[in-house]
Amino acid sequence: MNKIVIKILGHPELFDLKHQISNAVILLGVILGFQSAVFNYSLGLPDITVYATGITSVVLAVMYYLSRVKGLFLVPVYISLFVSLCVYTPIMWFGNGGSIGGFQYYIFLYLAFAIATIQKQSVLLFITIFVIVLSYLLFFFEFKFPEDVNRYANENARFSDISFSYISVLAGIAALFFVYTKQYNKTNNALKEQNIKSEKQKELLKLQHFHIFESLTYARKIQQAVLPSINIIKEHTKDHFIIYLPKEKVSGDFYYFMKKNDMLIVAVADSTGHGIPGGFMSMLGITILEEVINRESTRNAAEILNAFRERIITSLEQGSSRTITYDGFDISLCIINTKTKRLNYAGANLPLLIIRNKEFKYYSPDNMPIGTFISMSDFNNQYFDLKENDLIYMFTDGLIDQFGGPNNKKFTLNKLQEILLINTNKKLSVQKEQIKKEFRNWRGKQKKTDDVLIIGLKVFSMNR
Repeated sequence: MNKIVIKILGHPELFDLKHQISNAVILLGVILGFQSAVFNYSLGLPDITVYATGITSVVLAVMYYLSRVKGLFLVPVYISLFVSLCVYTPIMWFGNGGSIGGFQYYIFLYLAFAIATIQKQSVLLFITIFVIVLSYLLFFFEFKFPEDVNRYANENARFSDISFSYISVLAGIAALFFVYTKQYNKTNNALKEQNIKSEKQKELLKLQHFHIFESLTYARKIQQAVLPSINIIKEHTKDHFIIYLPKEKVSGDFYYFMKKNDMLIVAVADSTGHGIPGGFMSMLGITILEEVINRESTRNAAEILNAFRERIITSLEQGSSRTITYDGFDISLCIINTKTKRLNYAGANLPLLIIRNKEFKYYSPDNMPIGTFISMSDFNNQYFDLKENDLIYMFTDGLIDQFGGPNNKKFTLNKLQEILLINTNKKLSVQKEQIKKEFRNWRGKQKKTDDVLIIGLKVFSMNR
């Protein structure tokens, strides 16, 4: 049965509900039309009613073909309504008993058909008004020209015609209701199944999200365990701060401290990417940097960076002809001699900033990363003799590249320097909070552009 209905109305995947209703009503019109032609002939009604009914049925048959086979929708609907209302209805009204005949029932079927198939409200309103006006005109002309209305031969003929019309209209409305109810139930069941699937998928996503969150939390703990203890800085400086704000749970930035003999080694680095990939890179960088400092016979910052770069290229197989990648690190590294207070700096794309007596000393890095690059040469050493109360700042680009502010521009190095100068006489813990505040205000509701890392140090006193 279902296959027959689909064959007649069209498959739901190809025909929506309105189109299926249109197919059902037009086909019903074809069937009822031919039946009416035979019935009118048997009742001895005027030939024009027989011809009008037969021709209308042929027209509707063509419309059904265009709708069901060719897939057209609006054209068959409008033509069917036009022929039924403007041609067929007036002929049958005056040829089949007028207001006391059975044809007036068909007008309700036409209007129900229009309401069920036409979605555009302006068109539907026009058709509704047209039906009302047409009905009024038919009653008016029947009243003015009663002699032009073909009356029934007897009451039996009238009863038979009205009965047939009533049953036909009832069958039409039942067909509309059947198609609508069947499609509604099918759609409703499909929605229920879809909701069940959606709930299952929602629960699965929640579970996956929970596992991912737990994994990221654990990865963050591992990364924090790999980072060096800040006690090293506490023991060998007068004051310090660290602002460490990962873009995600784990960070591609890392800091490094080590006290080796008379040398205090401090570094900040920014690895390729952020999040999980950046987190793995940062842990790789911390491990290799520590190995280089502990195992290599390095004497200065540039030698450490050269050896660090060589080990990174080897570890990432960047020297292999089968692998071409540009993953690596930007890094700023300082070695502070705790006896002579001489600072040795070398940088790969990350600068060093020193404030002395409210004046900036800016040390530019070498414009190449730790990793494979188009042009690679040895890193350069730069030296600076520190004095008490000198302030050292090392940072990655996440802070100065953050978009925000009234014009959605970058934070910039100049803004950072301005904040540092204003707060230069304050404790570094106060400077830290001021930088974080300015950063939050600047970022607003924007997402973090990158991981953020900045370290501020006031070097230790010789008399400490």
